Amino acid sequence: CGGNLTTPSAVVTSPNYPSNYSNDVICQWLITVPTGNTIRLTFDSFDVEGNGDVLTIYDGPCDCASPFTGSQSVGPITSTSHVMFLRFTSDYIFTSQGFQFSYTSQSKKSALILSI
Repeated sequence: CGGNLTTPSAVVTSPNYPSNYSNDVICQWLITVPTGNTIRLTFDSFDVEGNGDVLTIYDGPCDCASPFTGSQSVGPITSTSHVMFLRFTSDYIFTSQGFQFSYTSQSKKSALILSI
């Protein structure tokens, strides 16, 4: 699962969503939009098993990352550049429903940058 996403917008889900994802999953998505734009992620649903499964979001060329786990509300996230990298991993034991988010490319001039 995962892949290189270059369309201006798309909906992305964890494997098998809305059913539970499997154990021992590694998914990676690289989102790239035109230079000069930013990426806005909006989560419709987020439920990841809290003891070993994690979605980590990397903001562009920065090594900084934000890990998300458990059943939490994830607010909209806006990148600081035209690239985002997301990595989802599940361990060998419990699973949950997973997640669904959409992303959109937006002009950097009109984007409100939120730190993640």
